[in-house]
Amino acid sequence: MDVNFRKEFRRIKNEALIAVNAYYFSHMEKLSDSYRESISKACERVRQMQAEGYPDVEYMEITMLRTRLTEHDYRVPILVYGTGWYADLSQTQAGEIDAGEIFSFYEDMMQKTAVVAKKYRSKLPARILEICMCSMADSFWNYVDMACRRAIMGFTTQGMGITDQFRVRICEYMGYGSVCRRYLPAMEREEMKKWFEKGEEDEFRFRDYRGWDFSGWDFSGFDLTGCDFRNCNLDKCNFTDANLTGAWFCGSSMKEVCFRDTWVPGSRFDGADMEGSVFDGTYSSCKFHDDIWRRPDNEWASFIGCRLKNADFRFSAIECADFSEADLEGAVFNDSHKNYYQLDERQKSQIQFCDF
Repeated sequence: MDVNFRKEFRRIKNEALIAVNAYYFSHMEKLSDSYRESISKACERVRQMQAEGYPDVEYMEITMLRTRLTEHDYRVPILVYGTGWYADLSQTQAGEIDAGEIFSFYEDMMQKTAVVAKKYRSKLPARILEICMCSMADSFWNYVDMACRRAIMGFTTQGMGITDQFRVRICEYMGYGSVCRRYLPAMEREEMKKWFEKGEEDEFRFRDYRGWDFSGWDFSGFDLTGCDFRNCNLDKCNFTDANLTGAWFCGSSMKEVCFRDTWVPGSRFDGADMEGSVFDGTYSSCKFHDDIWRRPDNEWASFIGCRLKNADFRFSAIECADFSEADLEGAVFNDSHKNYYQLDERQKSQIQFCDF
């Protein structure tokens, strides 16, 4: 590939990535709401098909098809399968997500690239534009992926027939993806407790636990990535050394909970009552030149509107945590946190800062 073309293309793609990054983080709630509506419509469609004899669904996949991208088609299919997955003869498309807002930056990048390619056409392969399109597709798909993951929070099958191995997967390209929601078997509270006590690795990730009473349970060391704990009773629970990446606890009762040495990137505690909870050593990923560009998978922990009365944040390092409108009366922080966390003057006056 011509060195001059490579240099100009690098500039064009970097400008596009910075622009889409800024757009995503300023519109992620809107995008997630739109994607969630599309997923709900797909579930409704499956329900209609099942009324006419369509089998139970074991896999739902939200997947990018790069053959569509080369045709400038930015609709993302929502596919459903039975137990045979790709070998299932009943596989079908139940809906689609319009990713045009994200990929508009991709489209603009390719239009500018076409102009540059024309300038150097004698030194470039005939299919240079398709090569550039395919090589850059995943960089933009990352934002669709993250919006889909947010959209899945609150996902319900809405009466859709599913197997007990049901899962939702987000795929960059037909299978190359990961699970983001899994079926939770119907259990009584004591059955659920025994299930957790088994401590089986990876069994508890991406589950929907909304509304459960877990008060006093021990989740220490568990991987609870992507779980939905909204509106739960989690008073006096223990999450020591747990992985809470992307887990949501909004509106839950979480008094006197232990988060010692807990990993919390992207965790959302908005509106939770966390009086007396301990965050000693709680940490998340660090920002890196975020004034220019943020990793699309690096969402910050959120404590918006939380009640954090008498909570202990000493020795915590929850990078860029959002404490907007949080009640921090009597909370304990280190002196070094005065500039580390973004706190307003009212909150600073509520906090007890310690030099140790």
